[in-house]
Amino acid sequence: MENSILDKIIESKHIEDAHQFNPGELVNDLLRNLKDLEKEVVFKRYGLNGQKNYTLEQIGKEHEITRERVRQIQNAAIKKIKALNDLNSRLETVSHTVNHLLKNFGGIMEEAHFLENLLSYSEDSPKNRQATLFIISELMADQLEKIKANEYIMSGWKLKHVSLDNVIEALKILENIIIENNKLLQQQEIIDNFKNHQYFKNNQEQFLPVGASTEEINDDKINQIIHSYLKISQKINPNILDQWGLTDWQTISPKRMGDKIYLVLQKQEKPLHFTEITNFINEAKFDSKIAYPATIHNELILDDRYVLVGRGIYALKEWGYNPGTVSEVIEKILKNSDHQLTKDEILDKVLKERFVKKSTIYLALTNKNKFTKTADGYILNTVENK
Repeated sequence: MENSILDKIIESKHIEDAHQFNPGELVNDLLRNLKDLEKEVVFKRYGLNGQKNYTLEQIGKEHEITRERVRQIQNAAIKKIKALNDLNSRLETVSHTVNHLLKNFGGIMEEAHFLENLLSYSEDSPKNRQATLFIISELMADQLEKIKANEYIMSGWKLKHVSLDNVIEALKILENIIIENNKLLQQQEIIDNFKNHQYFKNNQEQFLPVGASTEEINDDKINQIIHSYLKISQKINPNILDQWGLTDWQTISPKRMGDKIYLVLQKQEKPLHFTEITNFINEAKFDSKIAYPATIHNELILDDRYVLVGRGIYALKEWGYNPGTVSEVIEKILKNSDHQLTKDEILDKVLKERFVKKSTIYLALTNKNKFTKTADGYILNTVENK
């Protein structure tokens, strides 16, 4: 059902609020009401400069005071901010934006997913992320609830009334869908399977934007909410190809370098130099392990899933590439041809299989033990014509 004009006006207002949300500026403004030491403690405890959060002990050592004294200063500073007469009016835009976002995602979101969407209309920087977390954790605790990670769910945020037990029950069903299929799935495949499940049919209200009625069911909105559930799942994850599966599957969270290479080549969809593969692995951040060119090169040499197609350049064998030297590639091409091939025809075919210089191909063709040049082109030597 199409949105009414009023719905569009309301949505437009929320977008306008999101554009105006500047958490770093808001926090700096609120902290002006504090004494210098109070301000420094709050800044360091919450990493409001975009850096790491300091511990009570670290701050205490800097100022030669006890951990407990640091805690007291922190609590007093937060209490002073909460007592500001105009605090509610200052937080009004933030409150509307945060609540509207969570309502549209079913009332629950994984923390990184939440921050990414919340800051999508402003600057998504480490400083703004830390400032946002300070605002929602310390100044909006009456509206939101911090979710601690457990076996089924990642850390995140939810509206107070949302039941974690219901969310976990839905996550178990989503997990079982993947287990039953026993293969990587596209996100939409998981969502479609879930929407055909009896649990969804019996609990559709759980997967509507908070406050919406069943008469306002919109597939895109429902999909968005199920996506939010998938994002907060501890046991379900996508790989770098946006294929979804169980977090402990090698095709999702590869531990071996050989498997990381495979996913990188699949994602890039073209042959790569081993140093490029190394860089892509490190950028993907599969885990805390750093990939080194020498290690990657050794893996590529030893794993028959990969074919050397140029100087240091490797491709997936499943793409149709076959191992062998340029001379062996030419042999295969001539053997499979039903007529003699010219130098240019051979050149064109070899360059589809190998990333080498033309001169390398011309040099290989001079091997008279393998190839004979005729008036019409080249033929492969056989026992009969030697």
